[in-house]
Amino acid sequence: MIEKEKLSVLMTVYNAEKYLKYSVNSILKQTYKNWKLIIVDDGSTDRSINIIKNFKDKRIRLIKQKKHCGRTKSLNHGLKAIKSKYIAILDADDVSYKNRFNIQLNFLKKNKHIDVIGTWYEVIDGKGKILKIKKTTPNLKIVKRKMFYKNIFCHSSIMFRKKILKKVKNYPEKFIYMQDYAFILKAMKYYKITLIPKVLVKNRMIKSSMTFSVPQKQILKERLILFNYTMNNFRQNFITEVLWSLEYLKTFLKLVIVRN
Repeated sequence: MIEKEKLSVLMTVYNAEKYLKYSVNSILKQTYKNWKLIIVDDGSTDRSINIIKNFKDKRIRLIKQKKHCGRTKSLNHGLKAIKSKYIAILDADDVSYKNRFNIQLNFLKKNKHIDVIGTWYEVIDGKGKILKIKKTTPNLKIVKRKMFYKNIFCHSSIMFRKKILKKVKNYPEKFIYMQDYAFILKAMKYYKITLIPKVLVKNRMIKSSMTFSVPQKQILKERLILFNYTMNNFRQNFITEVLWSLEYLKTFLKLVIVRN
């Protein structure tokens, strides 16, 4: 029954030749087969395009950007090309467990009141060694409270119903680094979100990832913008407000230090 539900997987690529093959293979090996992989190449100058073209699977569609325009615009470009009812994300250096799509789709089918889901995940290094496992309780209220002051979702683990784009629209293009956090917060304003308490994704942490390549000043600015967004758009209890205030102050002081 679940196989009738069409799923689109969105992947953006920019000079990802080292790990791209592992990411795409993790989709090809999924136990759920009724998917289409939309790969948006953001002007790669390495072998990424050749690697993608070497996969002879009709379910893979490559969209080439004429010039490098950044991850956020590439994600939005990909969203415009998707027609299916469900959308999953997988970044070009991350890996999905083979039962990920089946588990997430079954969850969404059974829980009509939930529109965005993530999963627990492993953080791995460049060689695939597990550095840590990230787990958060799936309780809807706790997930929402934690999201007020930090992103507990791994971008490569999220799946959502396409219908949320009617209100969420797209990834906010003023964000270079935290576009995924901003997207999920926008979704959380209108829809219920949660985590499946199973490790279904490997999130690769390497020096070439955006965490290390984006200037700290930009990251801190984006964090402050999102702190203000949560305060202005969500009701918070006393404990959450205290935690929010501490995180805001800590981030603001870091930005002051960076500027000086």
